[in-house]
Amino acid sequence: MGYLLGAITQGVLDEQRGVVQNEKRQGDNRPYGLLDYAVTEGLFPTTHPYGHDTIGSMADLDAASLETVKNWFRSHYGPNNAVLVLSGDIDAATARPLVEKYFGAIKPGPKSQLPVAPVVTLPAAKTVVLKDRVAAVMLSRNWAVPGLNDKDSAGLDVAAGVLGGMASSRFANELVRKEKLFTQLSADNSDFAQIGVFSINGLVRPGVDPAVAAQRLDAVIADFLRTGPTADEVSRYVTATISARLRSLESVNGKASVLAEGALYSNDPGFYKKELAELAAQTPASVKAAADKWLSRPVLAVNVVPGARDAYAEAKVPPKVDVVAAPEQPAKGTRGAMPGVGAITGLTFPKIERARLKNGIEIVYAQRSALPVTQAVLSFDAGYASDVPDKLGTQLVALMMMDEGTDR
Repeated sequence: MGYLLGAITQGVLDEQRGVVQNEKRQGDNRPYGLLDYAVTEGLFPTTHPYGHDTIGSMADLDAASLETVKNWFRSHYGPNNAVLVLSGDIDAATARPLVEKYFGAIKPGPKSQLPVAPVVTLPAAKTVVLKDRVAAVMLSRNWAVPGLNDKDSAGLDVAAGVLGGMASSRFANELVRKEKLFTQLSADNSDFAQIGVFSINGLVRPGVDPAVAAQRLDAVIADFLRTGPTADEVSRYVTATISARLRSLESVNGKASVLAEGALYSNDPGFYKKELAELAAQTPASVKAAADKWLSRPVLAVNVVPGARDAYAEAKVPPKVDVVAAPEQPAKGTRGAMPGVGAITGLTFPKIERARLKNGIEIVYAQRSALPVTQAVLSFDAGYASDVPDKLGTQLVALMMMDEGTDR
């Protein structure tokens, strides 16, 4: 941020441009790799701030000149547009002088201005068909919805979870297990800073007519909008999600990420507390209201079918020019030597308590009070070595079935 600008040379730009273009090829050439582009282009006009994917097109990457990159750096990559989080065994009195020492000399740049990014509603339902080198048809349903700071965001999260975000979701129970129309079917509410995208994606089971699968998929969505979720569905999703988010706060890195994202996207480092409270407050009525409001609007359907892809827009191959250029001098930082490693203090572990149940199970218990979470791990003295020689994988299948539920 403070000392990189002078080190951005034409050689560095060309090298990193090639790295990004190769990353783009890797992503694009995966099965269904062009789906996200079709969703972005179908939901948003090109003038919308969310109207293009972050990685850009090959033409965009080709067109990036050295001066373009440097101007972007000068315009945006300044300390007044950044969030610094220190997470770990440190206090403010110790941290502030060190932050001032190593970051204080970096000059501010222009303040980035947040563009206006309205939620786009399609004038009518739209269907896009993509051909791809795939074995199964994918059906996708998409809507532009509000972002994470909107009051309806939590309700849309729960709606996605109830429809297709749990092992016992409606899609899994009805369309995958019972009717066997899909091999997998999911729903997700991607809530970004200003807008979000509510997406449903499913792979049609081989031998099933995609038109029949699509009709049943749309019927289940319509039924959900008509009746809403049950209290049990809301409770199961909310409990599992809050538990997972609390667990993410156990690590130092998890705490840092949550604080930084809250400060950056919501102007509130403690925004995660508001998110958890809003999620916990969801009811069948609030979830139904959010789903009714946003998912009853015209839908973008994208169907990915087996076939030859359209011509791929590749990067241009720059012509070879035999020009001997003066060597570019790498920039040198001015902040001085990096700090040495400080003294490493000893670790404090929780007290271990032991007991044994009447059936012989040994209990090993370690109590920590940082988070309201209890984790239970059940370990067996078995594994691959316990497999029957001609039925390898039996123990793995048994283990995977344990969280699938039981009738008793």
